[in-house]
Amino acid sequence: MNIPINVPLVENVFLDQLIPDKLFVDLSEKKFSGYTYLVVNGKFGFEESIIIFTKGKVVGSIFIIDAYNLELFGANAFAHGINSYGHTDGLLNIYNLTDDQIKLILIFNDQIKFNYLFDKKTISKILFKYDDKRVEGLLKDKIEIKESKLDIFNKFNLSGLLVD
Repeated sequence: MNIPINVPLVENVFLDQLIPDKLFVDLSEKKFSGYTYLVVNGKFGFEESIIIFTKGKVVGSIFIIDAYNLELFGANAFAHGINSYGHTDGLLNIYNLTDDQIKLILIFNDQIKFNYLFDKKTISKILFKYDDKRVEGLLKDKIEIKESKLDIFNKFNLSGLLVD
């Protein structure tokens, strides 16, 4: 996916210094056009969230976990991206784009389209709290679960044979 990179409006802001609900309402009220790019160090590796805005409205979203070759787009990506804003270990960059650049992104990447408007009413319904179980649910088919010796013995009711 090709997204233009301009000079960042905001560069490498630590997520623990940010109040996400105020950020999104502010971007909406200022009729921001561009995208937010967030990278967090989650339980299963780096999670990347891109939320694209046109004139203060969300028009697209992308969520990526490279370690598991996972890419989500649109509404599903937005939900997982918002989850990432609840994390404390991450960096945020914000890039300005022209309306024409955003139109081109959406034309060539139809699957990322998603519409949402952050305002004081809608933001109160969003919980910015990181839930690694949500990400684990996405990756359940891709995560290898290794059983310990104790787990194997317990499965066959043989745990009494183990020496402490």
